[in-house]
Amino acid sequence: MNAHRSSGTEWSIHPRLMADSIPLLNHGRLQFRLIDDRRFVWTLIVPMCPGAEQLHRLSPDWRNEALTGLQALSESLDRLYQPARLNVGAIGNLVDQLHLHCVVRRADDPAWPGVVWGAGTREPMGPIERLARVQPIAAGLGEALARHFDRPA
Repeated sequence: MNAHRSSGTEWSIHPRLMADSIPLLNHGRLQFRLIDDRRFVWTLIVPMCPGAEQLHRLSPDWRNEALTGLQALSESLDRLYQPARLNVGAIGNLVDQLHLHCVVRRADDPAWPGVVWGAGTREPMGPIERLARVQPIAAGLGEALARHFDRPA
């Protein structure tokens, strides 16, 4: 496990997540990010909870917020990309900060049918390609989050 830890009540994003991904949007206590790899549509949800490492150890309100965010993200990616599969995981072997992966999988992607983790070499996107990928995901995700979080109780 690495040495990165949020201390006290401060939250910061892990340096590796910062280096490997692009912000999509923040909603409530969640940060949504896109892995900077043109080969895959690979997104992250990072609960902005100091010291969070394991999903099952989150308080119920944090866990529910993270899972509702995952539902909204999954629906949005499904609508945008019509994937064969949406792979979801919370691995945490290299980055101990809790983050949920949601990856669009298609039979023509370079890692199919294997896993995307460690598959080949990451291919960062250029600025225009980033914008073209971020905009529709962020727009669709914003709409889905509004439907899920802004419902009357």
